[in-house]
Amino acid sequence: MAGMDVIDHGRVLGETPDIRRLREQSDEVERLVVDLAASDARGSDEVRPLVGLKALVGELRRLEPTATRVSRVLQPDYAYDPEDPGVELARRAQARGVEQRLVTSPQSLRTHPLMTSIFPRTLTGPVFLRAMVIDETAAVIGGRPDAFGNRVAWSTRSPQVIAAVLEVWQETLPHCRQALAPGEDPPLTPRQLDVARLLCTGEKDKSIARLLDLSARTVEREVSAILRALQATSRTEAVLLMRGRGVNGGWPETVDPVGP
Repeated sequence: MAGMDVIDHGRVLGETPDIRRLREQSDEVERLVVDLAASDARGSDEVRPLVGLKALVGELRRLEPTATRVSRVLQPDYAYDPEDPGVELARRAQARGVEQRLVTSPQSLRTHPLMTSIFPRTLTGPVFLRAMVIDETAAVIGGRPDAFGNRVAWSTRSPQVIAAVLEVWQETLPHCRQALAPGEDPPLTPRQLDVARLLCTGEKDKSIARLLDLSARTVEREVSAILRALQATSRTEAVLLMRGRGVNGGWPETVDPVGP
């Protein structure tokens, strides 16, 4: 509008030219996928749309057994969901020796305080693209919701798309830092993560003990460890924190700039 000041959002947000370029590269990947999907009139399935959470989860379940070396994930925002099937899929891949690498925004450490226990090698940095690449042979690219609010993604084996995502990955790494300090252990053990998940879904100690085949005393001990790790004073507060509510006095409005 006439008379209004023009705001340089990149400068206001503290974005360097390199980070602005990452944003542009991420947008270019999304446009590439959309264009390839629109032009694929031959039905070759080079780029397949995934509409809705059920379709996305089904594709992730199909791809998980095919991973043999490394799974790279770019996730701009990450919140804890106790019913997220991705946690179990990641465990299966890790059990087969598949390296799990995740880059997410620093803010995600607040909305997902269990993340470093699930993905100990988490890196935080500027992330604008939602994508996963498996062994440089398959990729899932997240897109914007459709007009009805359905989650939209694309599954592809297009070398062009995979190369573009990996380029964004490589350009992102110099701006990242490790979420856990070198030598630092994850806050929670796998068993404690299982207890935390059931705690979040409202299960009581007796039910958790039965579902995980643990003694009631063991469950009580693990719940105490979870509260200590989250610095929570009650189970209710722990659940709220795990769901990203930040009730310990509230979170600052902004986070520190990212960087090595």
